[in-house]
Formats: sequence, C-alpha cells, structure tokens
Amino acid sequence: MIMDKKKKQMVFFCSVAPYVMIYKIAKEFKKKGYETILVTISGKDKFDVKSFEDAFDKILCSDFQFFKPSIKSIPYFLKKSLGFLKFLISLKMLKPYVWFGIGRTNWQIMLAHKYFFRKYPFIFFEYDLNSHFFSSRQEARGWRVPNFEINAEKYCFENADGIMHKGAPDELNVLDGRIFSKINLPDLKINFLPYCSKDYVIPLNKNKLSKKDGELHLVFIGGLFDDPASNKYENELVTSILNNKIHFHNYAKLQHLSPKESYEYTSKKFGKFLENPYFHLHPALDPKEIIKEISKYDFGVWFSGNYYKRKGLEIKYSTGNKLSSYLEAGIPLIYDERLEFVNLLLKKYNLNLAFNNKNFNSFFKNLKNLNYNSIEKNVQRARKDFSVEKHFPRLEKFVKKVVARKNKIS
Repeated sequence: MIMDKKKKQMVFFCSVAPYVMIYKIAKEFKKKGYETILVTISGKDKFDVKSFEDAFDKILCSDFQFFKPSIKSIPYFLKKSLGFLKFLISLKMLKPYVWFGIGRTNWQIMLAHKYFFRKYPFIFFEYDLNSHFFSSRQEARGWRVPNFEINAEKYCFENADGIMHKGAPDELNVLDGRIFSKINLPDLKINFLPYCSKDYVIPLNKNKLSKKDGELHLVFIGGLFDDPASNKYENELVTSILNNKIHFHNYAKLQHLSPKESYEYTSKKFGKFLENPYFHLHPALDPKEIIKEISKYDFGVWFSGNYYKRKGLEIKYSTGNKLSSYLEAGIPLIYDERLEFVNLLLKKYNLNLAFNNKNFNSFFKNLKNLNYNSIEKNVQRARKDFSVEKHFPRLEKFVKKVVARKNKIS
C-alpha cells in the first residue's frame, strides 16, 4: 500500500461499521489536503463501502467478525485468517498525523493503541457512552456488557490525548460514579455534533406523497432498542400513529447488522403491524440514497426507547445522525420530549416538535394542523446553520492542539 508522504495522514479507526458522521468529518479533512484513511473492524457486508469512498483516500476493512470460537467456527477462521493477517500488516504501515479511535467495541481500540498507534496522537470518540446507558457496573453487567469492555472504555478515555464527544457540552461531567468509580480524562476535549453536510443536503421536495393521497406520512431511520420496556413504548407509539390514519415508513438499519439482517430483525419486531395498510417496512438504503428517499415524507420520527427508568442519561444528553439526516432531507423532526439536548438544539430554530407518552393520540391527531410552510422555512435555516462546513474549523484547530501537546510531551 503506497501512502503519500507529503500529506498528513488522518486515520479513522472504527471498531464497528463506520458512522455517517465520520464520512462528513473525513470529507472536510480531505478537502483541506489531508490524506484520509478509514480502518474498520467490520465485515464488508455490514456497510456500503462504496458510499464512503469519496471521503477516504484508502479504506482498510478487516472483513473479519469476532465471536466466541467453537468447533463450527473453525472453517470461518481458516478462511479469513490470511486476509486478516494482511489487514494487520497494513495497519503497521500507517503513520498517522493523528488517529481517531471510534467506539463502540473499545477493546479493539485499546489493542490498536497498545500495539499499533501508541506513539501517535490519539483522539478517542466513544460514539455512545456506556456511562449514559447504565448507572453502575453491576447494571451494565446485567445487560451483558462484559467487564473487559468496560475496562477498555476506561483505558481509552484515560490514555487518549484528546476526547471528542457528540452530545451535550456537559455530558462528560457525569462519568464518575456510574460504571466507573473514578475516571481521569485528558485536558483536551471537544463537543462536536453530528452536523448536516452539503454532500447530503437536497432541495425541498415539493412532490410529497401527502399531496397525492391527502394523508400524512412519517418516516423512521436508524436503530431500535430491544428490551421489554422499549418494545412496549415503541409499539404504543406506532399504534397511535396508525390509529390516527397516518402512514409510518420504517427504514431501520442497525450499525452491527447488514441491511438484510436489519430488515429481518425489524420485520420480527413489528410483525403485528405488517398487514396494516398504514405501516410500510422498507429495505435500508445507503447514506445518500436514504436522504432523497425520505424527502417525500412529511416528518421524521425519533424514538427514544423507554428503559430510561433505569436512571439512564442517554436520553438527556444524546444526539444522533438522524437529526441531521432529516434536516438534510428537508423534513422536520418529531421526537420524545425527554430528548432534552435535542429539544434545546431544535428550539433555537423553532423546530421543537416534541411529544410525550401521555399525549401520543392528541399530538398525532393535531399534527396535520401545523403550518408546514413555516416549518419548512425553519428547516432550511437550521440545516444551513447546523452544518459541518461551518463548524469544521473548530475541529481542525482542536486536532492541531492535540498534536502539538502530544509532540511536546514526547
């Protein structure tokens, strides 16, 4: 693998299939003349590799899945071992100006730091913080989060040269006393949100399905929670939508599953709705195709799950790429009012269209009475301001500061 020695190398090490947010960030670095490298510990069938090529000069995909070994798995390991060895050799050849370790599977990032990239500036980006989901290590263990993964997350936080996080500015202040009794974070941190990108923004769609049939159409994209309380909440929400004769379109895609696996999972989860003429289950699309596809609907929906009775903080502090995806498609977002930071962001643009689990029916019944033209103007204003192009200089400045600090210490 030939690398350009003149360009500064930005390595994005993803322990799962890459997030759309990483594409947007990498594309901005590429525009600025950096050499961008995507490294992903993922099977090639778990994401659309081609859709990420514009943002990266090189994509190194392990095409290897880690799971508990057994007699039945021996043929798989034998078949994949040579390719995985070549992947590891390719990692050794990288010379990052800085590298981002992007969680969810943090033991892989920990190993990458220990054995491949220790001497290079390291920015840890835990996409979803385990401490926000679980109030204690014991609770996390009860939800099958292994001790080694919790310890690896702590290692990454404490050994990083800088931290990037995508939720509320103060979300790192609550890490102590939950799954970690005490954690020592580096001084350099940046709160960088999943912004809109000009690569994805499209003109407002004036040919909505609702203009043809006179009925509202809602859409949901992204992953779903899978616990009894969340399943009950999601089913009640969808039931309320359908009972109000509003169409519900689902393009669920789980990060750790292929599009086919995601479709099968969602079909099983919402099986009782499949015969309802107002429920529509669609195959997942690549990150750019989905924007054009969902532009024909009236509103995007954000589920929150309902397991937050467990003192979870994710709903309070979190954001997600669906926030920008809906704006990029030119459609407003309706969401659970418990998404406090999301509500704060959208209030700035007069787009705070929040429901709660006590007003499902009245909220959806009155949805058609909103001034949609006025809302669309606010959407246009929001996606222009809430843009990765506008905020990228802040991230580049942060990266340079991390590199300077690391080199000074070294």
